[in-house]
Amino acid sequence: MEIRLERLTKRYGAAAAVEDLTLSLEDGKLLGLLGPSGCGKSTTLFMLAGLIEPTSGRIFFGGQDVTDLPPEKRGVGLVFQNYALYPHMTVQENITFPLINLKTPRKEAVKMAEAMAELVNIRELMKRKPGELSGGQQQRVAIARALVKKPKLLLLDEPLSNLDARLRIATREEIRRIQQEVGITTVFVTHDQEEAMSVSDRLALMDRGVLQQYGTPFETYRQPKNLFVAKFLGTTMNVFNAEIAQGSLRYGGAVLRGGLGLPDGPACVGIRPETFRPDPEGFEVTVLTAAVVGRDRSISFGLGGQRVRALLDSDNIVSPGETLRLSVRKGHIFLFDAVTQELAAQL
Repeated sequence: MEIRLERLTKRYGAAAAVEDLTLSLEDGKLLGLLGPSGCGKSTTLFMLAGLIEPTSGRIFFGGQDVTDLPPEKRGVGLVFQNYALYPHMTVQENITFPLINLKTPRKEAVKMAEAMAELVNIRELMKRKPGELSGGQQQRVAIARALVKKPKLLLLDEPLSNLDARLRIATREEIRRIQQEVGITTVFVTHDQEEAMSVSDRLALMDRGVLQQYGTPFETYRQPKNLFVAKFLGTTMNVFNAEIAQGSLRYGGAVLRGGLGLPDGPACVGIRPETFRPDPEGFEVTVLTAAVVGRDRSISFGLGGQRVRALLDSDNIVSPGETLRLSVRKGHIFLFDAVTQELAAQL
């Protein structure tokens, strides 16, 4: 089912939780609603669910205006952050609960619950109660309960925040598998950019209630529209105030890029750590710190009175105090407008 939001706004007094949000999500795709705490992503999710009434704007499900429909008539399955399982019920009873409420015959409800349990790999847990399950198992039960009534739209509110790091990775892959197998349109709320980028077909990155960028994870990362997007996605970006002089981008005595046909003047620059590379023709730096981080070697160096971080292949053996020549991969120096912070060029 396609989802379309038209100028969706939610205000609490003078404060806007969501402001003029417009986007479309194709049928069967997974949308990652991403942003820092308080950016409006959960408010957007709950407006989709019908739990929060918008101040203005419209919500369309597959061409139908559902803005004024109550939650139970929207065909939505919702998984809350804390899973909201009934502790006194077994797994089977938790999954069948929505069906029993819909007056589905018990035998049919049990059969449907077993099919969902098979889908999410919890068939052997049907007689247990939530207190006997791990966080990841509880999360699967919550997803099975949301899917068993065959909703048109699945909504997930920070579904992995209660899990440890290793289990989060395994569970997000499982969520993606289930979503693709069922083919259900899904909205996934998270503040974790790695989580969102790894499972989403589309990313909606929000800040203070305003949509900053909407697109595929790859294009959002590679072509950020503004400084906020660039800093939020990926490893921590190095940002500094450089200058363009005589066709070269310069900072702290180093020429970051030459041969530019740009006017002289100040330049707000962003460079991601992983886009530096050793280059005998590059600018010289003195290594301040060096450490192996997985497959990378993380180093820092001083430039223009600022500490800059770079990620190199761990085969590059360098130690603090050594000098090194570096350059930045073509197309990976971001220039932002100093006033609007909008992306002006990629060098």
